[in-house]
Amino acid sequence: MTPNDTVQNRLDFDDAQSVAERGLQVVSAQFLSVEPFTKNIFEGFDEMRALTYSVSTPMIVRMLDRYSFQRFECVFGYEGGLGRFATVIAFQQFLKNQVRECALQLEDESQRIVLEKIHGGTAQFYVVKDNIAHSKLYLLKSADPERRRVIVGSANLSERAFGGKQAETLLVFDDDDKAWEHYSREYEAVKETASDRIDLPVDLRSAEIAFTDTPVLQDPGVTVFLPPPIDELTVPQVVHKVEELAVPVDRVVSPLVSRENGRYILTPAVKAEIKKMRWRKGQQEDDETRPTHLTIHQESRYVSLSGIPFSLDADDEGLRRSAGAIVEYFNNYELGFVGDVRRLQRDYFMFMSWLYASPFICDLRARAVVGGGNIFHYPSFAVIYGKSNCGKTSLVDTLITSMFGHPSTVDKDSFTRGMLRGLQQNYGRYPVVFDDINRRRFNNHGLDIVKDENLPPVQEHPCFVVSMNAEPQSFQDEVVKRCLMIYANTSLPTHDYALADELHSSVEKIRDKLTTDFYRRYLAAVMEKLDADSMPGDILRMSSDTICEVLDEFVDGELPDWCRPVTWSEYAGSRYVRAARRLSALLAPENYRDVVDGEQGWTLRADTVVVWEKADAFGRTSIKGEIPDFLYDDTSSVGDTFVLWRKQTEEFLNKPISAPGFKWWPWRR
Repeated sequence: MTPNDTVQNRLDFDDAQSVAERGLQVVSAQFLSVEPFTKNIFEGFDEMRALTYSVSTPMIVRMLDRYSFQRFECVFGYEGGLGRFATVIAFQQFLKNQVRECALQLEDESQRIVLEKIHGGTAQFYVVKDNIAHSKLYLLKSADPERRRVIVGSANLSERAFGGKQAETLLVFDDDDKAWEHYSREYEAVKETASDRIDLPVDLRSAEIAFTDTPVLQDPGVTVFLPPPIDELTVPQVVHKVEELAVPVDRVVSPLVSRENGRYILTPAVKAEIKKMRWRKGQQEDDETRPTHLTIHQESRYVSLSGIPFSLDADDEGLRRSAGAIVEYFNNYELGFVGDVRRLQRDYFMFMSWLYASPFICDLRARAVVGGGNIFHYPSFAVIYGKSNCGKTSLVDTLITSMFGHPSTVDKDSFTRGMLRGLQQNYGRYPVVFDDINRRRFNNHGLDIVKDENLPPVQEHPCFVVSMNAEPQSFQDEVVKRCLMIYANTSLPTHDYALADELHSSVEKIRDKLTTDFYRRYLAAVMEKLDADSMPGDILRMSSDTICEVLDEFVDGELPDWCRPVTWSEYAGSRYVRAARRLSALLAPENYRDVVDGEQGWTLRADTVVVWEKADAFGRTSIKGEIPDFLYDDTSSVGDTFVLWRKQTEEFLNKPISAPGFKWWPWRR
């Protein structure tokens, strides 16, 4: 094509390229009526074409199952900025796997019908390969009776948008020739100029689709991509998964992409070279290809880990090895840790009970919101904090390995408000683990999502694990009551290097014994229990019961003392033990003063207790940050002096509070 041909094409305002590049359009319409939305809006049509900008494959796959469309087309757009080839390829890879994943979750007969439509060409999917308009439009048509319907508006083709409760706007044009002509032209322009067709493999249960199988790289011809101006690029964090996929793809693709007149070009030779490449085995590859998504379908017992089916069938030998390794790991704390080791083992077993059950917490929180249950009993965040050498990182890595085969940690630089939301919406039920997050980063970026009790816009969402080197006063009471808080005050002596090396070597040997068989058996057992009771009031008890039952079956001899069921009441009663001890020590008789004076002390005023404790020379704050909010008289507490309600404080400490020499009898709990 000559330059003149190109210019002539841009002047032809009815061709697909020109229509796609028109930009913002204004359509004049006339208001006739309004009515509540129902899904009957899609009934009675033979054909449907859709352009949607939300990765909403679950609803689309279900529509294929529900409606008898003789022809169905859908173009998926991308809400982020497609600023480089790697992002285009990554989005195509992500979407293709989403369609595959949703089809696998259907019951056998429905799955057969949907896959017949897809493989037979009745249902066709297209995915963007360029930056295009963000219209959402739906074109429906039937031959007998002859009808045509255009639907435009803000709603993406998703359960959330079409659920009837979200604030969306839809405009409907029925049998309007001009509207049909205009929007059909817009749809076809997007489809023809800026999208590639998705073809699913016949064997859906094979491994997750690789980026080399995306339409861009399967196209034998030249692919030209014109990136938008930099100042127009915005990448919403809800597309974090695509950005994450783009990282390893970018390493492979970007060095081979040529640039010509502001356009990036993938030639057929380069595509062939890319498809020959394979990631070498090693630690870098493990990081790039680690599982980051877990799906659980309770009714069908379908579980997948990053798109690969995760069977619930467990091997008895693997079960025996893993059960023994878990017991050995917890017993290891007795070989050199200093402090209350029994308490540490018990607390860490409590964390294990929560972590193993964490993939089901998204369901339980949703049911609690709908049914009026206590959502605080199903925390989606766990915080393990304490000294730097108390085994926090080793514990989390070992438990995640026992669940999914190897440890998985998200880079702490991703602990930001936006990235946390993106992880929440893209990891499915797979636990998101952060290690060594400091207090400032946690307070600046984590508090919003911790305190947000609204359900995320996705059905499956993960729990978060955060390990920190911090003291109890680092956390607000609002955080403590919304998270599973595990404080580790027991540690390994730092001066005994030989002991540290010995324990490290022991942990490595224990991990080598772990298989996922133990967790597979656990998942199967928990699903059976959830079938009988879909809303267990005590998730820690249900989970720890299950762990103990499996351990008891596959471990020889009697189980250790730490390995017995834990309850939510036991956990809740332990959250403020340290704060109660410190406050009780501060309210000792020798610290009583008639007036507020000195570095620390306390006095009585009517029905309150006035306490003061100033920060030390290093700026460490007083006990005030550890005390539950319900003890405070906020209107009277100022600075380092805080006022506590006397009756509530006595109940909290389980003892009377009186001035020295004054006996208050009898004491009633």
